Amino acid sequence: MAIAYTRNGYPKEALLLYVEMLCRFIRPSKFAFSMALKACSNISNLLLGRSIHAQIVKSQEEPDQVVNNALLKLYTDGCCSNDVLKIFGKMHERNIVSWNSMLAFFLRQDQVFKSLECFRNMQEGKMGFNWVTLTTILPVCARLTALNSGKEIHAQIIKSPSRPDTPVLNSLMDMYAKCGLIHYCRKVFNSMHRCVDLTSWNTLLNGYAINGHINEALELFDDIVSFGLTPDGITFIVLLSGCSHGGLTHEGQRLFNRMKTEFGVSPTLEHYACLVDILGRAGKLEEALEVVKSMPMKPSGSIWGSLLNSCRLYGNVALGEAIAKILFVLEPGNAGNYVMLSNIYAKEGNWEGVWMVREMMQNKRIKKEAGCSWIQIRDKIHTFLAGGGFEFRESDEYKKVWEELMVAMEKAGYAPDTDVVLHDVKEEMKRDWVCGHSERLATIYGIIHVGRGLPIRITKNLRVCKDCHSWLSVISRVTKRVIVLRDTNRFHHFDGGACSCNDYW
Repeated sequence: MAIAYTRNGYPKEALLLYVEMLCRFIRPSKFAFSMALKACSNISNLLLGRSIHAQIVKSQEEPDQVVNNALLKLYTDGCCSNDVLKIFGKMHERNIVSWNSMLAFFLRQDQVFKSLECFRNMQEGKMGFNWVTLTTILPVCARLTALNSGKEIHAQIIKSPSRPDTPVLNSLMDMYAKCGLIHYCRKVFNSMHRCVDLTSWNTLLNGYAINGHINEALELFDDIVSFGLTPDGITFIVLLSGCSHGGLTHEGQRLFNRMKTEFGVSPTLEHYACLVDILGRAGKLEEALEVVKSMPMKPSGSIWGSLLNSCRLYGNVALGEAIAKILFVLEPGNAGNYVMLSNIYAKEGNWEGVWMVREMMQNKRIKKEAGCSWIQIRDKIHTFLAGGGFEFRESDEYKKVWEELMVAMEKAGYAPDTDVVLHDVKEEMKRDWVCGHSERLATIYGIIHVGRGLPIRITKNLRVCKDCHSWLSVISRVTKRVIVLRDTNRFHHFDGGACSCNDYW
């Protein structure tokens, strides 16, 4: 009876039945324990779950695999790190469900590197996988741009005797799109045939948009409509974001207007944020501000943040200061807002303003996020911090490649643009700081370790600066290498001295 309650969405009734069983002095079996723990997970009652765990510890029988898996789920859902690791470590037998719980746990803790390591350990132990495993780990590969790992998983899908379901194939598409291989993403989409759903279309749309193929994305949108599918809110977020980064101001405004009138999709905060970004990036700050003021809902921090970024791009100090004051109230702990205001001041040479913002950050104990880039070589991910990598920078191989590149780049006409260093320091120090940016270190590492003819794929946690963008363009020309950089906004495909973003990002 209790299991029937649990399976049909009545966890409280299942727990009441469990309590009634205890009141009648009936000793719970392992089956009863697992049922009660699942019910606790379903209603997010960690305290009651712990009390059932105490009963399990006191019972004469060792918990079996099913009970331990239920405990793992309970503590994973409750974000209890120590309990999850302790239970998993003590388990004598682990099955796919146990490993899937660990993957989900690391992902919830935002420990993406750990989740990838956990998956490798799972495979080394000959555990195999199910489709839940792959829909959990493929987004990790996408987030880390771990293309080699993603391809290995794709190979396992192909070798599998059973046909993958739609969520797995959608995750595979997303992985290829977010690793910069949009043609692979399209191949997976084309192979799906009748199991394509709206998520599949949206994933392909997003792949085109973030990789700088906004015109292809717009054509695909027309295909969605012609096939009789109804676009949803996510469809328009993807398209509007792509128009913003592609500089298609008029097309973006037109799509925003069509949402409600043609497709019955009411704009949300995310859609308004995209519209504000479209207008702001095009320099139409007054129009963007008018949109913010006329919105039917209260503007979010992301909307004001988008407008503040536009003020940074176009040097509007007065408007930037006014928006920053609003953001400091809405998002008092967001370092990015303070950094943007500081950059606005620095661009104008207002060093007093810069120091004022830094003092505010120090008083509030807010730290700027450090620039970080990573690159996957075979099955290992190598990480570089801005201004770090001293051991690598002191190595003979680095110095040799760096010196050769500097000579070639000078001949190609490259000179560092130190205006991107927004600090009141000497020119020589500015040049040193620019050279220590994390994406440059990752690029040199890639030139050394990635085989000729293969693209160098780098991921960065922040937006690439103007000088590093120019540097990478020239590097791609003098080395005749394709360099693919994914920053916080989009992909940059450098080839022969040109970038797929057309220098608009």
